[in-house]
Amino acid sequence: MRILVFFLIVVFYSCSSGSDESSSPNNSNTNPTSNNLWCVPIENIAGGVLEFPIIDNPQYNSVSEIESINYLADNSKVAILKIEDQVFVYPYDYTNYSEVVNDTFQDFNFALTYCPITETALCFNRNLVGNETITIMASGYLYKENLVHSDTNGKYFWSQMLNEGLRDSSKDIKLNTINIIETNWLNVKLQFQNALVYNHPNINNCDCDETFESIDFDNLFGVINNQVNNKSVHLFNYNNFVNGKAIDFISVNGKNTVVVGSKENIFFNAFYIPTNLDFEALNKNEFPNILTDNEGNIWDIFGKAVQGPREGQNLESPLSYFGAEWAWNEFFDNITVHN
Repeated sequence: MRILVFFLIVVFYSCSSGSDESSSPNNSNTNPTSNNLWCVPIENIAGGVLEFPIIDNPQYNSVSEIESINYLADNSKVAILKIEDQVFVYPYDYTNYSEVVNDTFQDFNFALTYCPITETALCFNRNLVGNETITIMASGYLYKENLVHSDTNGKYFWSQMLNEGLRDSSKDIKLNTINIIETNWLNVKLQFQNALVYNHPNINNCDCDETFESIDFDNLFGVINNQVNNKSVHLFNYNNFVNGKAIDFISVNGKNTVVVGSKENIFFNAFYIPTNLDFEALNKNEFPNILTDNEGNIWDIFGKAVQGPREGQNLESPLSYFGAEWAWNEFFDNITVHN
């Protein structure tokens, strides 16, 4: 990812309640030193002139077709998203080109975002209140070195990690999220052969970052507690989830929550615990099924019951995602590290 770094002169900020943010991201109203645009300290904003391509009609290929290109390594890092019964895979080596991929599947409008600096991937619902559907792009700005995504009209700007609006027009708007699974390409080949894989059709000839994205076991899995006034997150390390699958239990947003992960299977996820259910981890050889409970249900990596009296039901999840350790410290005030 190429970043234009420059000195910022104005060091104060404000949110003007009467401002009209209807301009495109590339006009003079987006000068990052303009006082009336940002709701955060201006010294934390950088960039602003690097244009990213808008991907709103992504190309997908089968797992076998992507494997035949011989570009991804077994340890290449990918995001896995499941909508209804369809699994989508987004290799970070491909998403680096645009940092945002827009798509629609079965009337669900979503955007997969990835910031290669903070190493954070989040998937957002593109539908806003009032039946407005936006197309999302990487704005070119960074907030504390993290992706700032915007709509293509330049009206709304959000911090990816915080999912908070950074300008007056979007400061009260949060995008709904859908959790992804971060794992490696080998898992996709072994467990999700019928997935659709996002493909950059000209990956070998594009002006892309040639630093390959692979699994970093030093990155931390964060579960966000939105009910705490100051920014709060529970952090988990792969090194504490070894020798098969392991689980931990926490309270998030006032709800009992189970966190399950495995260094061997390379995944983490978190789910709210329904009333009267007691979870325990399945053996790693059962992957991608990961949990069972006192009713005899079997739950897969996406939180769907694939066997038992609740077959077909889906567990609800708090917002959670992976990130570099320094990024969590930069964005969150109240951090609980689980060892």
